[in-house]
Amino acid sequence: MTANSRRLAAALLALGLVTTACSRGDDSDADDAPSTTVPAEVEASKDFELDEPVKLVAMISDPTNSSDGNAIADFNDGARMAIDEINEAGGLGGHDIELVTIDTPPVGDAVVNALNLAVAENPTAILGPVSSTATLAITERVAEEEIPLIHNSTDPALATDGEAGNEWVYASRPRNDEAASVAASFLTDELGAENVGLLSVNASFGQQGVAAAKEALGSAAGAERSFEYNATNLSEPIQAVADSDAVLDWGTPNTLAASVVTAAQQGLDVPYMGPGSIGFASFKTGVGDDSVLANVYGTVDCIPTDDERDYVAEWAGRFEAEFGYTPSYSAAELYDSVFLLRHVIEAAESADPAAIRDGLAGIEVATGMCAVTYRNDNGFLSQESTVGRYEDGEFVAVKRYGG
Repeated sequence: MTANSRRLAAALLALGLVTTACSRGDDSDADDAPSTTVPAEVEASKDFELDEPVKLVAMISDPTNSSDGNAIADFNDGARMAIDEINEAGGLGGHDIELVTIDTPPVGDAVVNALNLAVAENPTAILGPVSSTATLAITERVAEEEIPLIHNSTDPALATDGEAGNEWVYASRPRNDEAASVAASFLTDELGAENVGLLSVNASFGQQGVAAAKEALGSAAGAERSFEYNATNLSEPIQAVADSDAVLDWGTPNTLAASVVTAAQQGLDVPYMGPGSIGFASFKTGVGDDSVLANVYGTVDCIPTDDERDYVAEWAGRFEAEFGYTPSYSAAELYDSVFLLRHVIEAAESADPAAIRDGLAGIEVATGMCAVTYRNDNGFLSQESTVGRYEDGEFVAVKRYGG
């Protein structure tokens, strides 16, 4: 990006996220419609008045509100950072944005209880859940209550025309099946794998991921095992895929850490591919030994700490300075989700639920800290994935898909 384009981008950026004049198919000259922006700081919101503050409720567990060992801080910290920055710049519609976080387990009746607590807060919009199973359980009620929701899950059934989707529900992530297909294709096309062992949690996330991977792998699909989302002993599944020349493991942060360590202990020294959880700081901490990560790959939504856009690297540095750990894609997406909501509320000069819903439905191109572009495609606002790997303990980008 040239100095002139940087200045133009900075001048255009009034929202932290900016909707541009071009869509994916636009042939406009890049100098007339820059596709990226370089936010040096968050500028003040548009000057208009709302009757009451915007209240965002995050149905997302984190270590401050949950005893779940799978709960990580990334998601809510990303939202907190965005809200703090907007509030420091003057708030939205004459008020500070408010945030409430609610412990939301991935399965069971507790999900419905969490939604009841969220609805009782009278939210402007809901962020989360981050579990596909939890999100699937609440979408019908969300539509009945007419609450805009931006979740961080990936189930294809959550598409607007899917069996559990509707016009009130949007994903900040790409589809699970598409990410798994990218992961599988990378193993065969880029690494030359011919026998890929398949591991997964036995929830919809894992099942869908493996199904899509098998379709992409064809004859290269090998031995297969599944296990509970909170499993800690992965010895038998690793033994089952011991003859593979690569492994695809669609698990949770905790099961992935356990399986990677177990694979190393059993001498399974082959490329090991996981989903977005591979990029979490908690996954690396769970493994505990950087040397074990040498063959570990992950198909994530983005890698903020290794992004060619200078302003994303700057943001990642600010995040780490504030929270003490490197941000994963999830922190960037929750940060972006808050700014997407700010954008549509400003555009409508209203926090009316229908105005927010319609604004999200009409988004075509926006630039944030994760996706290069945010565009609604049947309820999914991102259609991008990045394959990364660990090098000397750092998770770095290898190849980007989509965008």
